[in-house]
Amino acid sequence: MWPFREASVETDARRRGITLLLHSTHLYKNLPAILESGVIDTAAGLIARHGRERAARYLHDPNRYEKYAVGLDYVNCSLTLPNVELLYRRSKGDWKADWVHFALELALLSRETTRFCAMSAAHDRGRHVGSGREGFRAMFTAEVEGATRSDLAQSIPTHPQAEVLVQHALPLERANSIIVAGEATAREIRRLCELHQRVLEVEVRPQLFVWPERMLQR
Repeated sequence: MWPFREASVETDARRRGITLLLHSTHLYKNLPAILESGVIDTAAGLIARHGRERAARYLHDPNRYEKYAVGLDYVNCSLTLPNVELLYRRSKGDWKADWVHFALELALLSRETTRFCAMSAAHDRGRHVGSGREGFRAMFTAEVEGATRSDLAQSIPTHPQAEVLVQHALPLERANSIIVAGEATAREIRRLCELHQRVLEVEVRPQLFVWPERMLQR
């Protein structure tokens, strides 16, 4: 008789059809350094290495430490879809729209130190951040800050800025692949992986690089 699989956040996620734990980063400002170092770093790591002022160049949300200091030592991730709300805001500045997504191991969801937030973790200075299966399930409640589950697939959190926070820097071995928008970018990243002796699958998924219509109408 086969034993039952132990209940965990990862098993809950797989039951929902979740296959992607995404960490988004900038193609030109961040990715080459990540491939060279072999580490997906946290804001705390970048600040320690470069100093607070210089590190702001590499951070998606450079003022986040003022709102949610605990979040500095976490890799910010999303489930199923990228956090387009944040990426779009950054793209309207000097970052443009040149993003890639790391598809991380779903096993990271079950770490005791992994945290979950049904909205932006910086909201109310981190007051809504939870942990374990309860924290994970809160990302899929019927309504979160005015967002509802109307027409959403089971694998998509209710709020578009729902976050998974994975503590500490991650070695690239915890990434299953790098997802890019087009084949030209894929070729360049494969070249960089070879240059830095990184074994990583590069996937072309243009559907993960489309701004929702509601943003383009603003």
